[in-house]
Amino acid sequence: MTTSGEKKVRSFIAILVPSEGIEALEQVVKILDQEIGRHVRWVRPEGIHVTLRFMGDIPVATVEQLLEALPPVAAGFSPFELAISGLGAFPNLRRPRVLWAGLDGELTALSELQLAVDEAVGKLGLPREQRAFSPHLTLGRVRSDVAEGQLRKIGEVMSSIEIPSIPGWPADTVSLMRTELDPAGSRHYLVGPAPIGGK
Repeated sequence: MTTSGEKKVRSFIAILVPSEGIEALEQVVKILDQEIGRHVRWVRPEGIHVTLRFMGDIPVATVEQLLEALPPVAAGFSPFELAISGLGAFPNLRRPRVLWAGLDGELTALSELQLAVDEAVGKLGLPREQRAFSPHLTLGRVRSDVAEGQLRKIGEVMSSIEIPSIPGWPADTVSLMRTELDPAGSRHYLVGPAPIGGK
């Protein structure tokens, strides 16, 4: 039972994108920004990641439990290949709200890892993820006051931009992260890594 005065940490578990991928996505966002930037709040480039599990504000004690629970989970998998592929939006391109880059590669291994991470989080008493896992890299969120016609325009722009060919990368670490919110957007900090395949 947590008391109201207990310190909480805004936390999530992710696979981070290497600098080459971040730089390529930065170029894509620059192009998108010229067309639709006034309607979108972009994610900081260094904050782009594959979310395995978002926990929100959790007690410091739970963060410490996660630091112990994640390494054996990650050690049970082998590193696998991921690549960035295509652009899209949730819930769809006709009414875009969240703009993303897609993922390609060994997505079955990624999904199995996400399930194992979600189970480990559930064993610590946190609620299980209700939505189906849909691997993606969030690039930006459409502002809430955007009119219907502009939403369609955003969807058209997203479907017309080609992502440059970016080499895949080996996903070899599960990262426990914390978030600090500031007026310019979220900043993410590494709390602890869990090597995929162990050390």
